[in-house]
Amino acid sequence: MVRVALVTGLLLACGPGSSSSTSKPAGTPSDPVVTCERFGDVCKIDGSRLGVCAQRRSGSGFSCASQH
Repeated sequence: MVRVALVTGLLLACGPGSSSSTSKPAGTPSDPVVTCERFGDVCKIDGSRLGVCAQRRSGSGFSCASQH
């Protein structure tokens, strides 16, 4: 019985929906990106403030624009 619970727990923790250190952030308020790569992603400005990834005025790449 303990083995079944242990195996089940490992499968749930390591399944396809789990996060790992190699996966990229989703770009959502609960999982913001650090470096903008896509328009509209939620990004971290600093430790507590969030922004939105926006196209740079030069047209090359994205930057994290403050929401306030």
